[in-house]
Amino acid sequence: MFHKLHYQLALFYTFVTGCIFTVLTLLCLIFAENSLKAEDNAAFLRQLNSALIHLQEQDTISHQWLNQIQESGQFQLYLYDNGNPLYYEHYHESEQEEFLKKEALAAAATEYQMDIFSVKPSQVIAHTEFDFASSDGENYYASAGVIPKKSRHLGFLILTPLRQQEKRIWFLRLVIFLTDLAAVSLILVFSWVFTKRLITPIEKNREKQMRFIASASHELRAPLAVLRSGLEVLQKTTDPAEQSHFLDLMTEESGHMHNLIRDMLLLANSDSGHLPLHLSRCQPDELLLGIYEKFEPMAAKRAVQLSIKLPDCLPDPPCLICDRERITQVFSILLDNALSYTPSGGKIQLTLKTTSSSLLFEVSDTGCGVPDAEKELIFDRFYRSDHAHTDRAHFGLGLCIAKEIIEAHQGSIWIEDAAGGGSCFFVKL
Repeated sequence: MFHKLHYQLALFYTFVTGCIFTVLTLLCLIFAENSLKAEDNAAFLRQLNSALIHLQEQDTISHQWLNQIQESGQFQLYLYDNGNPLYYEHYHESEQEEFLKKEALAAAATEYQMDIFSVKPSQVIAHTEFDFASSDGENYYASAGVIPKKSRHLGFLILTPLRQQEKRIWFLRLVIFLTDLAAVSLILVFSWVFTKRLITPIEKNREKQMRFIASASHELRAPLAVLRSGLEVLQKTTDPAEQSHFLDLMTEESGHMHNLIRDMLLLANSDSGHLPLHLSRCQPDELLLGIYEKFEPMAAKRAVQLSIKLPDCLPDPPCLICDRERITQVFSILLDNALSYTPSGGKIQLTLKTTSSSLLFEVSDTGCGVPDAEKELIFDRFYRSDHAHTDRAHFGLGLCIAKEIIEAHQGSIWIEDAAGGGSCFFVKL
């Protein structure tokens, strides 16, 4: 499912981003082409004006000037003295050029009403500029007109081929196309990596959710089976002792179910960001002493030495703003775990350390410890070490709940190996 979603998201992101990029580059291409055409047209007009000024001012047209115009290749110039073609050195008109000249003059006469052979002489120059496409597909900037002289008139046709302009435009289009192709390819690679990183946390969360549901179902199956079998026995037996025994079992298992469902609801609230916190001021040493007094009888019963270490007396005791009940729950979880995994004769110590901006609580024991490979895993939901699976009182949710509560207080919790063996949990608030 996630692989298909990854594929679809990558293609969708590539398509949308690629379309936006392509549209922008097309707009840039249109602007660049228009700018290029405008520059070429302006250059043509400048050259045209220069040529017309020379033709108008000179009574005699120099063959040297005409040859320079012809050899420069800037444009093709055709002159008519009173309607007669004017030939000059190095000018050899081919049949193709003759046909091109006739087409251009016909276009000027029919489309722009500029017939250089029938126009009436006047005192001012008359001319028109137009875009011309020959029958063989060649495009030109063209100008046709008449220049008045003393006793005659000089007709002219000027053609500037646009081959170089078209080559530059096609080269620009090729560059834009290759740029778009490379950009879309890079976008595809980026979107594939980006959507993969985007989906991975969702996929992991779904896997955790599925494991959570499977583990919760497994944990609920055992007490439900005990309750069901106990009810079946109670329906069949009339022995008061047997009934009392199964009622005790059912009460114990219902208590387990109640605790499990309570913990699951707390985690669900934490996942939705609605873990309720009732913040108040409290003294951290008093908080730790209260927890110590609560668990000291239990530790004595199990022959485990429980001790507490507080910082030296300070002129201004630090104040902790927290949900006292939730923080007490955290240390109850840590001490309960420590008592479960510390054998008789072992030691557990509560320690409080203060800094200028934080409080550091430590819960260390001399129990079996936690392997390095499991130090991160123990905060996952329903995770329990192999030697803890027989303990029905622990569902593997305690440390996960403790972590959620501490993180809701903007704090941190982690585990390290204790100096004398065992484990040491650190809580920083």
